[in-house]
Amino acid sequence: MATKDSFDAFVNIVRDKIDEFSENIDPPKIEIIQNELKEKFNNLAESQGYVSSEEYEALKILAKRLEERVSKLEIYSVSLKVIKGNI
Repeated sequence: MATKDSFDAFVNIVRDKIDEFSENIDPPKIEIIQNELKEKFNNLAESQGYVSSEEYEALKILAKRLEERVSKLEIYSVSLKVIKGNI
């Protein structure tokens, strides 16, 4: 729970700093800072166990493929047992 609280506090601090920067800085510099913060935030989020939506979708596809392979192997295994007369 403390990790989540620390993460939430970090997010709030970053938001406050972004608001401060955006009031006193020109747009090109904001974009540079935004890109740097995004990269660091993504690294922090990943270190806390979060994944990007792209990674999540890729993992869902892999899980579905694995489930299909396991199902096929189970069917194959039952078929072999039937052929050998074990069932």
